[in-house]
Amino acid sequence: MITLRFDKNKKEKKRINVKVVATGLVVITLIGIVGISVGKYSGQIPVNVGVISDKITFVGEGINSGFTFLKDNFKEILDYRKNAKKIDELEKENEKLSAKVTDLSNKLYKTDSLEDLKKSLNFIEERYKARSVSTSVVGKNDGNWYTSFTIGAGKKSGVKKESIVLNGKGLVGIVYDVSDDYSKAISILDSKSSVSFKLLKDYNSKGVITHDTNISDKDSYNEKGYLQGYMFDSAYDVIQGDIIVTSGLGLYPEGIPIGEVHKVVEDKNKSLKYVVVKPYADFKNVNDVMIIEPRNIG
Repeated sequence: MITLRFDKNKKEKKRINVKVVATGLVVITLIGIVGISVGKYSGQIPVNVGVISDKITFVGEGINSGFTFLKDNFKEILDYRKNAKKIDELEKENEKLSAKVTDLSNKLYKTDSLEDLKKSLNFIEERYKARSVSTSVVGKNDGNWYTSFTIGAGKKSGVKKESIVLNGKGLVGIVYDVSDDYSKAISILDSKSSVSFKLLKDYNSKGVITHDTNISDKDSYNEKGYLQGYMFDSAYDVIQGDIIVTSGLGLYPEGIPIGEVHKVVEDKNKSLKYVVVKPYADFKNVNDVMIIEPRNIG
């Protein structure tokens, strides 16, 4: 029993010694830190504290680096939020400017289109100008070329069946059906359309635009949107580059530009002189048009 108590007391003494040593180390370390701090501010640094000083300096530098890192990154975060706000504001401003540009472009296009339509009035006689209506194309046939289309004006606007359709480039077509607010028309590219013409250089040299020809490569010319026809007399002097206009025969008033002769093809067996004509009107892009009554309406 005595031996057991001795061993127990011995173990307790060891535990007490370990605690004392640990406490002593902590106290010494704190004293060292305080001493170094006091020495730094008083100008006196205790002897043999170099290692401790280095360690404390290292820790201090680490803390300072940490604060610097947080400070810099916090600044970047704030700058990012500011830049993001600026970018958002610039995007909104850009949208407004884009809308203004689109609006101005539309106004400019409309102005140019109206100026173009004014030119079409130069193609018709004075007595037809008072009975003209300017309007827009609101629909077209399937395919690349405007062979048939719908215009946004009808009986209420004074449009009549067989009224003439033209734009600032020249002859476009003719109205074949009219409702109160809309009309349907065919262009001179349509197979049912025919137009009597004459050469601008010689009003006595006349012919007709029609799809009833026997020109070789006929389909190829149709695909290009070219017109075809023939001269009434094979003796007429017609060459490439000649300008053709409406002759005044039939429904179309005299003098409306149609196009230029692209090619002349002679068929000596039939004593015919065919012409391939490149039209002035762009039949891939017909937007605003002028409608006038046909010449035989009183």
